[in-house]
Amino acid sequence: MLYGDGKHDDTEDLQSMLDECGIVMLLKPGIYLVSRTLIIHSNTRFVLSPGAHLLAAPYSKCALIENEHFRGEGRDCNIEIIGGIFDGNCDNMGLDGEYEAIHRLDDPYSPDLFKGKLMRFAHVDNIALEKLTVKDPVSYGIQIADAVGFVTRDIHFDYNWHFGTTDGVHINGPACDGVIENLHGTTNDDMVSLTTIDESHAEVTAGEISNVYIHNVSAHNGYSGVRLLAVGNYDLKNVTVSGVYGDFRHNAVLVSHHKMRPDTRIWFDNIIIEHIHASKSCTPLGDGCFRYWERECYRGPIIWFESGVHVGSAVIRDVTRHEESTVTCGYLVQLDKNATFDRLTVENVYQTNAEGVNAPVWYNEATVREYIERDVNKTAMKQSKA
Repeated sequence: MLYGDGKHDDTEDLQSMLDECGIVMLLKPGIYLVSRTLIIHSNTRFVLSPGAHLLAAPYSKCALIENEHFRGEGRDCNIEIIGGIFDGNCDNMGLDGEYEAIHRLDDPYSPDLFKGKLMRFAHVDNIALEKLTVKDPVSYGIQIADAVGFVTRDIHFDYNWHFGTTDGVHINGPACDGVIENLHGTTNDDMVSLTTIDESHAEVTAGEISNVYIHNVSAHNGYSGVRLLAVGNYDLKNVTVSGVYGDFRHNAVLVSHHKMRPDTRIWFDNIIIEHIHASKSCTPLGDGCFRYWERECYRGPIIWFESGVHVGSAVIRDVTRHEESTVTCGYLVQLDKNATFDRLTVENVYQTNAEGVNAPVWYNEATVREYIERDVNKTAMKQSKA
């Protein structure tokens, strides 16, 4: 019997439902307390009403849901989760946000250690997460690793910002043929991260990432929008980032190696960044928010290719920014020294600043072998607030 009252443990009955596979429906609104990780199997569609709220039990310290073969020794396929609220209840896990961030690398990844990932899936073909809310994780909201054919769509992030490293959708290679779209809300780290090799606390798998479409990512006072990270001789290629909106404390789009194993091959190819309409945030964080990585965030550019990245073909187009009141030295586009491009196309890049506001537009110290430029305004134009 399911209680849905937020007091009685509903884990056993929820798991019994999921063990039936097929179409599993939780249509009654309520708060369903979960004390250990729910396991979803292949060929299962888990449909929840918008008011069905899965809440991690206090001190449970486990992922809320993962696939059957998350730990390996097989693969899963055809998994869908549609609707509902998935709540990590981070404030009731007996953990300190700053301590967890500083010490996140003390213990390398193990599926038996709680690393704060709320929904996690690995070794899976054809997985879709749609129309759901991800709330208050200790670390990543959604982690998907070693996946072929993945969709995360129409996701709302409702984070209280009390913890760091709280990505929204985090993809670990190997991964290919994915769509990530219509994400909104605010996280306290990257809303989307594609990572060929991860930090040790999150390295479920490692490998090449290719053929991914990221569309319509929107935040107010976001940390960062989309991060593409390639290291360890694993390429990241054929990725389109189309539509990042709102204001961010750090970056809207970052292409990087994040200083992890920079002595290895760092290769990106066929990267398209387009329809970016973003600015720097000037909204202060509220009381109790994690601030450890906020130092000098005002320096972060809107679009940034980090020193040391190597890119075959890249396109940056249809980018606009308006800075109304933020004091920042962050560029609209920054291409660092020691970044290299075989071919770079930049077109329709434009910025305005309110009267009295000074925000730089263009920084390029990269090595570019073939450069194509159209309609790029490298000097900010000022306009009246009226």
